[in-house]
Amino acid sequence: MNKIQYTLIPVALMLTLAGCGNHADEQGAREKQGPKEVSVVRSKKREYHPRLTYGGTAYAFKEANLGTALPGRVEKLHYEEGEKVKAGALLVELSAELYAQALAEKNTLEKDFERISRLKEKGSVTQQKYDHIKAKYEAAKAKARMMRKNCRIRAPFSGTVVDYLVKEGENFLFSPSLKSGYSHTSGIVQLMQLNRLKIEADVNEKDLPRISEGQEARLSFDAYPDTTIKGTVTHIDPILSTATHSGKIEVTVNNRGGILKPGMYAGVSIRLPKTSHVFVPLKAVFRQPGTGNDFVFVVENSKAIKQPVKKLSTQGDQVAVRGIRENIQVVVHGKNKLNNGDPVTVTGTPSEKQSSR
Repeated sequence: MNKIQYTLIPVALMLTLAGCGNHADEQGAREKQGPKEVSVVRSKKREYHPRLTYGGTAYAFKEANLGTALPGRVEKLHYEEGEKVKAGALLVELSAELYAQALAEKNTLEKDFERISRLKEKGSVTQQKYDHIKAKYEAAKAKARMMRKNCRIRAPFSGTVVDYLVKEGENFLFSPSLKSGYSHTSGIVQLMQLNRLKIEADVNEKDLPRISEGQEARLSFDAYPDTTIKGTVTHIDPILSTATHSGKIEVTVNNRGGILKPGMYAGVSIRLPKTSHVFVPLKAVFRQPGTGNDFVFVVENSKAIKQPVKKLSTQGDQVAVRGIRENIQVVVHGKNKLNNGDPVTVTGTPSEKQSSR
């Protein structure tokens, strides 16, 4: 062993003894101060319904930008914006020049077809000529039907006329809707079904197995902070986003009074089946700064022991936690002056209401 090693051994020994001395000094200081007074409650096991909460956005239950297969001039808008219409109602009429032309062509070919049909019965015309006239007549009838459809727009479902993308007298040229967040297809009139709304929310992949169609959901809206509205989970997307690894769910809610509007923010809370966990007062849990970890102090053998816990669900002034057993003394008052291992004296066991103050 060289000289340097002989020198280092006493230094290390001195540092070790100094550390032990400091620890002994701290322990001795605690003992001199005497036990600290705390009040406690006992952890309890309770049954409850946990809830999953998300943020969502309201959309119309059905939405469509209605137009025609061919461009044309808008002649008549039959309803004002904001009016309700029934399925099949005539909403828009467009110029009928092309329809009139197709109808005239169809009528001419219809007479030709009737004439050649009589000749065929007498055997005065070949089958080939008869088939040729018949085909032209059938094509003219189909064209007239198509042109007639392109002169009128009817409501495919009952709803509310939300907006006209083309005004009377303007030409419809497949101009897209530029409203952010809504459908961007070409159209003349925007129709929405608003007596029901669907709330779309993104759900973490770990929570998706706990959600199923038909589950009840409670909805809260910023516009009505004191009102909770019931809805139902009606759809769960079969695929997840590759970017966020979350899936979209839809919650349907009745909107007969029309107080809810598409675009509103909604808080979505989904009730899960009943389970049981250990509960402690919310006030008993504290978070260590800089760590993000939650703790409680429990009393064991007249000492305060710092115990890590995980908060699961808050129910009023109580919180379900993982990390401690039931019927354990948990410090409620006096925890801010405690260090791990401090001797304590239990001065009281407050009621649950008192412990939350």
